[in-house]
Amino acid sequence: ARAHRGRLSSPGLRRAMGKGYRDGDAPWRFSGRALYQLNLVKSSEARKHVPADLKLVELFGYTLGGVYLARYEDSPAGTFDEMVALGGLVWNPPTSCAWAARVFVNDERARAHGVKTCGLPSALARFDDDDEKSDAETRRDGWWKNVKPLSVFAKARAFVLDGKNKKRFMSRSETVRLRDGDTGAEVCALALPGAGAGPLGPRINLKLPSFSGRTSACPDLLKYSLDMRANVRLSGPILAETETEATTSAAQANAVPPRKQNGFWAPTGDVRFPPAAALASAASLSLAQSPAVTDAGAEKEVPEKSASGTPRPPADAELAAILRGKPLLCIAFDAMEMDVGAPTAVAAR
Repeated sequence: ARAHRGRLSSPGLRRAMGKGYRDGDAPWRFSGRALYQLNLVKSSEARKHVPADLKLVELFGYTLGGVYLARYEDSPAGTFDEMVALGGLVWNPPTSCAWAARVFVNDERARAHGVKTCGLPSALARFDDDDEKSDAETRRDGWWKNVKPLSVFAKARAFVLDGKNKKRFMSRSETVRLRDGDTGAEVCALALPGAGAGPLGPRINLKLPSFSGRTSACPDLLKYSLDMRANVRLSGPILAETETEATTSAAQANAVPPRKQNGFWAPTGDVRFPPAAALASAASLSLAQSPAVTDAGAEKEVPEKSASGTPRPPADAELAAILRGKPLLCIAFDAMEMDVGAPTAVAAR
């Protein structure tokens, strides 16, 4: 069984596979699979995460954000999972790249390296799938477990052999829920596309320099190289739900019985994605309760910290605005090898 299918990967296996993040070993290599989705994000939301002295690449009030989801089979920290919420696209001549607004990993060494060395807002989280909620007879295929869908021949054979029990050859999409690594509180849920049904796509090489930093641990603006080799293919979108939406959905479900849905992205009987009005209502409620919009004389709240001393992953309207941006393109990287260079300080221009 794969170690990172569980909630937190095994420390013993991580020590066996990962050699650690040693400065002399850079560039650090990561191998596995990833999904990279570009979303249209409002510039006003992106500005909440991007340093004020950096230019935002925008058009008609929108910039390019998105979601990066990876399952690393090997890395300096061994086997672990990562989700990055990309706030927007920044420009610092001669390079433009996405700016990470939130980073979630299920490995403490990876979190510490991201915070202390790379200047990333990394937080510890658990990645739980919904297998325990599904019945044993229904297939759960998709990208997370890399279970390929049944072929037309296999579906026909299953129908002939057991046509009365359609669940034997039906499948449901996967949903992965990110939870706070300390408390288990849900941060967001991601409904994932299916795994690639055919052979691997063409193999390409990509060079993607990245910016980070401007944190308390790394106050300088940092730049690091990222060289990737992977087989690429177009994928279905990643659809997201944040904790505020889940709360609104639960309240609506108590008031009105949920209407059954038959579709790939929302399993039957599960109201997984509320309408846009519910998101707007949840965002307004979250903002109304935020210290930033309280009375001027009110005392500002101090963000709660976890046992590791880092801010807890927030399930707030800012995260919802990024994850619920309009999907433009989702690319799957299979058989991925990624070399990440050591960050260096650069000047903002």
